[in-house]
Amino acid sequence: MFMTIARFFQSGGPMMWVILAIGAGALSIILERLFFFYRQGSLQADELASKTAARITDQEISEAMKDLITDDGPTRQLMRRATELAWEGEDADGIQRAVEELAMRQMPRFGHRLNYLAMLANVATLAGLLGTIFGLQQSFSALAVAEAAQKATVLAAGISQAMNTTAFGLMVALPCLMVHARLASMASRRSDDCDAGVTKLLNFFQARDRQRYRVINRKEA
Repeated sequence: MFMTIARFFQSGGPMMWVILAIGAGALSIILERLFFFYRQGSLQADELASKTAARITDQEISEAMKDLITDDGPTRQLMRRATELAWEGEDADGIQRAVEELAMRQMPRFGHRLNYLAMLANVATLAGLLGTIFGLQQSFSALAVAEAAQKATVLAAGISQAMNTTAFGLMVALPCLMVHARLASMASRRSDDCDAGVTKLLNFFQARDRQRYRVINRKEA
């Protein structure tokens, strides 16, 4: 098995190394993204927002903060910022402005580097085609100086070798495209979940401020 792979790789020429490097880069992006999503676990932002709001209502700010420092993902960072400002006495409008500003930096993290994964898939395909062209050029050059009886054999061998780069490029590109689609779907779901959870927490602060204003107005009346 190993020898077969080695012969396949060796016969493809120098472009096989380029495609291999592209595959290694794509793999590093895939592993980094999977680790990013795994580190956040099965986070349910809606439940986290409800739990945080309940702890704040019960004046358990320290307990709420403990739940929000378990990772540095966008969801917990945004909720942590909102909770910190609420603890410092900031009103709901001020909290929302600060969270929206932070969200502009945090939300893109869900899809970070995914565009490079799609690009590498395309580059791997094109590198395979380029390797095939180089291989065919070498084959026809060798064909020009080969003996008449050997021309068919030389041409067949050269074309077979040239096609290896196209095959290898597609072997790298296809998994990259499939994984890219899966990771993009995960990023979209996490982003929507984060947005819903943070909005729920901000709505809690808005409702709490309205309740405070009503109490103050009653006392003044």
